[in-house]
Amino acid sequence: MNHTETNNFLRVDYHIHTILCNHAKSSMEAYIKKAVSMGFQEICFLDHLTLTEPGHKLSMTPEEVPLYFNAVQTLKWRYNGVINIKAGLEIDFNPFYVDLFQEISESYAFDVIGSSLHFPGGIDVVSRKSGWSRGERDSDYIYGIYLESLEKMLDYSYFDILCHLDLLKKFGGNPSRSFENEFDCIIEKTGRKKLAVEINTSGYIYPAKEAFPSFDIIKKCFKAGVEITIGSDAHDPESIGQHYDAVLPLILRAGYKQISVFTKRKRSGLLILEGSGNEGF
Repeated sequence: MNHTETNNFLRVDYHIHTILCNHAKSSMEAYIKKAVSMGFQEICFLDHLTLTEPGHKLSMTPEEVPLYFNAVQTLKWRYNGVINIKAGLEIDFNPFYVDLFQEISESYAFDVIGSSLHFPGGIDVVSRKSGWSRGERDSDYIYGIYLESLEKMLDYSYFDILCHLDLLKKFGGNPSRSFENEFDCIIEKTGRKKLAVEINTSGYIYPAKEAFPSFDIIKKCFKAGVEITIGSDAHDPESIGQHYDAVLPLILRAGYKQISVFTKRKRSGLLILEGSGNEGF
């Protein structure tokens, strides 16, 4: 951490999408206006950059990154003094495109880069239309390949945040054996690389009915010295800050007193204040 702001708690949401990902709703300005109306002081657009099979349309293309980045900069200045707006990317890990991810992350003055994994081994584990969502995949195999891919992802350094760490539980599928050792290795490696883990509150709207990651993983992250961010994964303005009231007590119970925010890839800390109306961030 570079510094800790101790005078108040900043209401933040570090995972907001835009219509450029082709599966979110409303304009970027609609998200900003909603955040302002809710008393948020800082938000970060963290839209998808996913490169998988040909024809995939659930993401902006690399050619659209300049448009996206410049749109955020325009809004940042338009709302200067009203709300802090940060520009980020949620890059879906694909080992075949790492050089391109590195180039993009270094070519623009993004505030933060998040890394996620939605297609381990080319298998869709995120879509409601996937076989995984319907329980048609072998859970042990999927968990194994997912965690193996996460471990490989952590060999690279183009990102700052690890997004929705235990995403696989989204649809309620559970493996027949424990993968605790594998998760422990990933947490340890994340801490060693001084990356942050996102507390993603969207899990409450799915069968998982809890944040990504789970409370047990949040506790292990704290013990391993891993810093955290928080985001709603909003794909519509009404979802900004969703279920923050449920996750804040867990964060505090795990031992965290501050969360991370970013400016031009530099991390700083904001103190979590209990009481005084801050319970829901």
